[in-house]
Amino acid sequence: MNSLSIDHVILVVSDLQVASQQFSQLGFTVIPGGVHSGGSTHNALVSFPDGTYLELLSTTRSARLKFLIMLKRLRLLSLYIGNDSAINRRLTTDLACGIGMADFCMCAGDIGKEISLLQARGEHFSVPSPGGRQRPDGQEISWLTSVPRTLDLPFLIEDKTPRELRLPPVDDDYHKNGILGISGLAVIVSNLVDSMAHYRALLGDDPVSQAQYPQPGTQSSEFQNNKRTITLLSPLPGNSALREPLKFRPARPVGVFFRALENGARDPLCLTYLPDRGATLSRSKILFP
Repeated sequence: MNSLSIDHVILVVSDLQVASQQFSQLGFTVIPGGVHSGGSTHNALVSFPDGTYLELLSTTRSARLKFLIMLKRLRLLSLYIGNDSAINRRLTTDLACGIGMADFCMCAGDIGKEISLLQARGEHFSVPSPGGRQRPDGQEISWLTSVPRTLDLPFLIEDKTPRELRLPPVDDDYHKNGILGISGLAVIVSNLVDSMAHYRALLGDDPVSQAQYPQPGTQSSEFQNNKRTITLLSPLPGNSALREPLKFRPARPVGVFFRALENGARDPLCLTYLPDRGATLSRSKILFP
């Protein structure tokens, strides 16, 4: 079993209350997460029985989100965030890329040890930096994060306070839609060959021979991570429509596949989140812009 595992997927939303209501309408139970250290962002959580979760992330002031998006489009963002910590630069970039699935994170039991292993395999991650947030009940929680040099890889997190404070455990009947957890994650990348090399180093293994979640119009490579899949997708030549998610970021998640209470031959549920449609659950197929 790999010592790194999928922790959570980040979805940037413009209005946290509106997005929470929309996810509730899809049968998810959504809880307020609180305000992050520094006070510029806050979140809501969709927690699953398998220990993974979705993070709905937004700025505490809507004007700030619009400002960051404008800086990105004017190619001034790097100047604005140049003196920030590695994790702040990463998350600010996520916000500046606009509404939608933006990033994901993997959990590390010993983040320092993982960084050393990854460096030996040729992947550079930043020195761990502290982070945290205050829950609505006043509970302070804290963690360490480390950020890769390349945006196609996830960042890493290690809890400093007990993990159940960051993510309260939930039962199998927690969500009305019966979803139990994440079974797979699809990430669209600009350069499939380069990203395959990065994920070989991250996970210490080669991709599987046959993808479980292939998508029309793409070439793909799929890795296993503790009984979950990470599928790398790259648009086939001439498929300009599928390049839209790469317009402002060279890689980003585009679909989350779920395990649910209902079993059988039916295709798994897949979540997409698009600026013009919001959150959508469909059977196996990723909805692109």
